Amino acid sequence: MKKLFLLTSMLCISFIINAQLKIDEENMTTADGIPVFQGQMQIKNEGRKFSFAFAQGDKVQIKLSTEKDKNIKYANLRSISGTKVWSKEDVSEIDETIGISREGVYILEVVGKGLGGRMVTLELIKKPGSQMDFNPAWMKYSTYHSNEVEYNVDSVIGYNPPVVSQKLIKVFDQYLYQNVEMFNLSTQILGQAGIHNSQAKGYGMGIDPTKIPRNGKFKGYSYSLSSVLGGAKHWVIADITVSVGAMFLSPAAGFAAHGAMAIIGPQPGNEPVMYYVSNRKSDIDVVKEIYRPYNDGRKITNAYKEGLGNVVGLVSGKAKDAVKGTKVHVKNEGELDFDQKGKVTNLLMYSATAPENNWFIMANPEYTQAKNVKMKGSAIYYAPTYKNVPAKEYMYTLKTVPVKKTASEYSKSVVFGSIKK
Repeated sequence: MKKLFLLTSMLCISFIINAQLKIDEENMTTADGIPVFQGQMQIKNEGRKFSFAFAQGDKVQIKLSTEKDKNIKYANLRSISGTKVWSKEDVSEIDETIGISREGVYILEVVGKGLGGRMVTLELIKKPGSQMDFNPAWMKYSTYHSNEVEYNVDSVIGYNPPVVSQKLIKVFDQYLYQNVEMFNLSTQILGQAGIHNSQAKGYGMGIDPTKIPRNGKFKGYSYSLSSVLGGAKHWVIADITVSVGAMFLSPAAGFAAHGAMAIIGPQPGNEPVMYYVSNRKSDIDVVKEIYRPYNDGRKITNAYKEGLGNVVGLVSGKAKDAVKGTKVHVKNEGELDFDQKGKVTNLLMYSATAPENNWFIMANPEYTQAKNVKMKGSAIYYAPTYKNVPAKEYMYTLKTVPVKKTASEYSKSVVFGSIKK
């Protein structure tokens, strides 16, 4: 009997103790609330932000203190949409409780002062309202809604009778070509023998801009050369330069669209002349020097001095160098700036691009025979022509009927709220 009484007494005591602990736990939660954040951090001028979800009826206690009681710039609490709920400015300590009137996500912002910032101790305690288990963690919720929309479209069922009108239409007719003569020369190049300076001559090849036809487009450039022995009777041979323009405008002249062509035909009697196409006008005088008999005389003089120096050198090396050092300068083609040369009787050139070189230089390689030379150059230009032709214009309009259509229209809504358990 005593043992039964003792067991009953122990059970009663245990029940009383557990009940008292549960009451104390509930009283502690009700009195102190639920810690949401506790920490210590350096708060600088850019501040720090803390965000939590709170339920309607919650009370949030904000406790803040600073090291050495240094003031912060401000602290405020606002909803995620920007509505300010509470704020404090220029304080070093805060202990306030704010009531939450509407469920949502709230942001606490704390901003420090000074370059070094403030060491701040912060504590957020939530005292729940009616929702004891409301989660302070939050997330973004996106919701999509669909709605059926009705609209009308035009459906094509045919064409209405056309509306006919008369009008003039501008159409391409043909290309007009113009052969613009740049130069037409007849001259005589004397032989190298004799006291004169006419054994070489040069002429400019550039296109005179004043001769370019208005609105003309460049098609090609041609120049020709005919060389015969001196004397008027020799001009009775065929002059190939006469038909240069017509030659390249005919359908059979398709080869002349690009590049260049030359006709070179030596004639009986040794009539060829030497020619250079040069970039420098000064090369005319150099060519004259090359083809003067004095230049050959310089070569002979230098050859003589070379031989004499070698003989003298048998006795003294220094004397040999001294004799050779008195040589005269001999002009040669290495001093010219040309990219084309040749020895021709008849020459015909055509190019689809304008000449890059500016000077055509001719020289007589003969000593006693003069050469009569004819030279002609021209540029070919073309321009399109148009003509107006009468035409009928037909304007068709569609025949349509309205047809009803439906489609789904989607919309999106976004809310921020507590992560639901």
